[in-house]
Amino acid sequence: MSIDDVLRYLGADPAALAPAPSRWAGREASARLAPPPPPCAGCGRPARATTAADLPGYGLRWLDRCRDCFLATVGMTSARVPATVDQVLADVRAAASEAGVSPVILVRAEGARRG
Repeated sequence: MSIDDVLRYLGADPAALAPAPSRWAGREASARLAPPPPPCAGCGRPARATTAADLPGYGLRWLDRCRDCFLATVGMTSARVPATVDQVLADVRAAASEAGVSPVILVRAEGARRG
């Protein structure tokens, strides 16, 4: 299912959702849910989960959900987590570049002894 399915299920208007930053991490989401938390996009109760959703015509918007609305809709969208190691590494490289650091990937060979 798509984000449109989630919004339809919740009865949420995409235009009413708050704009989200183009790059965000757990700390921005945690800060967003700090007291007082925003209202759930579905029922209006205090939100306990949030994510940034890319909504056609609206851009990135925060999708805030209470526990019950989150559990009712969590299986409707695919995870943000990249599916392959190459995709994970591309995300790490992009984040490192944005932070102005150079990532180093260390690989321990099988059977190598810890010293």
